[in-house]
Amino acid sequence: MSFTDNFGDPKGILGRIMLTTMDKEHLPMAQWALGQIKIPDDGKVADIGCGGGYNIRRMLGMSAKAEFYGLDISDESVKRAQKVNKEQLGKRVNIIKGSAEKLPFKDNTIDLITAFETVFFWKDPEQGFREVYRSLVKGGCFAVINNYGDPNIDWEKKVPCMTRYTAEQISDMLEKAGFADISVNKKDNLFLVKGRKG
Repeated sequence: MSFTDNFGDPKGILGRIMLTTMDKEHLPMAQWALGQIKIPDDGKVADIGCGGGYNIRRMLGMSAKAEFYGLDISDESVKRAQKVNKEQLGKRVNIIKGSAEKLPFKDNTIDLITAFETVFFWKDPEQGFREVYRSLVKGGCFAVINNYGDPNIDWEKKVPCMTRYTAEQISDMLEKAGFADISVNKKDNLFLVKGRKG
């Protein structure tokens, strides 16, 4: 496995290094986005592509009683996220292996679903968005956060396992999946797209 493959599915020692590096590099993006996302005080929150689980830990501190689920396709990510959130593991935090295209949640059960810097690596984002819609409660929110990167760089060539989408493309896919009240916020190359289940 090459180093760039670890962006989408961290494995082994390279994957562990990648998880630590990604958290440090993504911290400003996470702080910017979390300032615009309402974390419920109660209910259920899921973070798809949770990586090392650092955003779950951040959101825990923003909520009094909500229960958090972290989901990732990578065994290394699951292990790291469990370690990072060990104090609340099995209490307010559950970390599980799985994919966006087949979420392990019952219909209409999750209040907020986040996807930080992960949609670009989903094999079928439209299917993933349908699964998110299915899983959310009525009025529940889905937030997609990404760094589009320098538009002059061919990122797909540098990182073959990724496909970049603009905020507008993601907004269109959310609308197609049934989401309403879709909003787009941008800062430099960062974007946050939010939608609600009607």
